[in-house]
Amino acid sequence: MIALPLLVVAGLDVGHVVDGGVVPDHAATVDAVGVGWVRINMRLDAWSSVDDPAWLAAYDQVIDAYLARGIEIDALINDEAIASTQPHGSDAWIGDYVAAAVKIVDHFKNRVRVYEIINEPNDFAGGTSARFTPSQFAKILQDTYLAVKHDGGHDADRCWQVELISGPLFSFDGTPGDSYLDQTYAAGTSTLAWDYTHQVTGTYPLDGVGYHMYVAQGLASTNADVRTQMLANLDAIDMVVRTYEPAKPIWVTEYGWEASVVGNDIQAQRLTAGFDAMVESAKVSHAFYFDFQDFPGATYGVYDEALQPRPSATALSLLAPLPLRAAIKNVVAPVIAPGQLGDVIVTLENHGTLPWTSEFRLAPGTGCPDSAVLNTVMWEPTDGYATSPTDARVFLPSDVQYGQTVDIHVPVRAPLEAGEYMFAARMVQEGVTLFGPTIQATITVAGTPSDPGDPANPPAMDASCGCGTAHRTDLGIAFALLALRKRRRARR
Repeated sequence: MIALPLLVVAGLDVGHVVDGGVVPDHAATVDAVGVGWVRINMRLDAWSSVDDPAWLAAYDQVIDAYLARGIEIDALINDEAIASTQPHGSDAWIGDYVAAAVKIVDHFKNRVRVYEIINEPNDFAGGTSARFTPSQFAKILQDTYLAVKHDGGHDADRCWQVELISGPLFSFDGTPGDSYLDQTYAAGTSTLAWDYTHQVTGTYPLDGVGYHMYVAQGLASTNADVRTQMLANLDAIDMVVRTYEPAKPIWVTEYGWEASVVGNDIQAQRLTAGFDAMVESAKVSHAFYFDFQDFPGATYGVYDEALQPRPSATALSLLAPLPLRAAIKNVVAPVIAPGQLGDVIVTLENHGTLPWTSEFRLAPGTGCPDSAVLNTVMWEPTDGYATSPTDARVFLPSDVQYGQTVDIHVPVRAPLEAGEYMFAARMVQEGVTLFGPTIQATITVAGTPSDPGDPANPPAMDASCGCGTAHRTDLGIAFALLALRKRRRARR
């Protein structure tokens, strides 16, 4: 059984993060609200394919800007991510969608670990039927899940084991969307390959249930109505899931109210009332308010169209803080001569409510899924330890409280061969979890060693560390001493 979270994480839907080929720079404004998660829509926008390098670069820019601030990403892969010529919802169309989804996950999986599969599949969108039949939606979930997490050897690769959230169902007062979800499960288990998917992956093809709630939208409604309707809708969805499998976390990726309908103050009150109801339900993992900024014809934003904050921005900020969150303020990387030491200086800000005390350290990046890239240079900290390029720690010089910054000096030993090497690191609460963005820098090794030795007989290279065997012996002594220091520090 999947353990349901005790904490509901507050997030913000940031809308169209790329519009007409332009990337609006709203990351700093969103960061000011204090949220640790944002939801973005991976739309094709001005391009015709997710293969286009310019499309990838645009979303790289968006995602990296949020990650640098310690804000994690929930990425929606909707039908706006493909330009298929096949009939919408047909098997051929689903094949095009799955191919695009695999390409998106492949490119971003070292940075984005949560993806929603299709937006509001049950929405009638002004018509007389849902955008996708439950059977079509079940096939989309199944085929995407297998292609991303199982096929092609992906089942043996941790980097591909992202979280895939079922496309959020649209719900409102008295219409929770539970019947559509029940029909989706029924189609998947009776006529499709959901049981096979469960056999080879250990679960039906959803790691969480996506959900949207637009309840108590009118001015005549009350905060009590918000609570009553949300709890009823969440109970109905949870009951369907439990009919087929153990409970799964519900990701509420949209809930909101229009300021032009209920007024600025009531919008803020209902944001809080809705969040409190989701906490009370004990069924919700993440709750994303819709949305960051007004757009033509819709005034749901915590900021209006002129980017002026509403009281709802303050209300969300009170719900948003996370215990563990780090933001990158600066990274300074040196040019080092071969075999010599140089300092990488990392400046981080504690954006979380938990102080960074003695059990908080800087650790090297070990690659996907624990960090965006792999650290390839040897650290030699004087206050910490290092046994390999991916097993080291630098202890913090002092405790770091919420809102404070810290400079962390990481002495690195340049390999003997000139070139460019990757420095990668993340914060860790020892024995608990890695957290925050991957800190990256390029270490340039240039020039000549101060003691190059006999050019006709260069030192033998050790492939495990990229250094000479003589240097490795010296490092072995240093590492033994550092390991002893590590044991002493661990007893503190």
